Amino acid sequence: MRTDDHTAARPSWDCVACDQTWPCDPAREALRSEMDRVGLAIYMWERLDEALYDLPPNPPAELFERFLKWTW
Repeated sequence: MRTDDHTAARPSWDCVACDQTWPCDPAREALRSEMDRVGLAIYMWERLDEALYDLPPNPPAELFERFLKWTW
């Protein structure tokens, strides 16, 4: 399985390769290797913004943990 297969399936935002919540560990590793910290944080903020339209309401802290905290 290639790490670039670990992408988000919308609207669930689960990984298409491993069915874990996205970004899964392989996706995080791949994203970290492809981007600098600032670019990664911006990219993930944009994904968070998109996910807000697809996912049911979640506590903000959970979304922060899932999409942004790991980038630093």
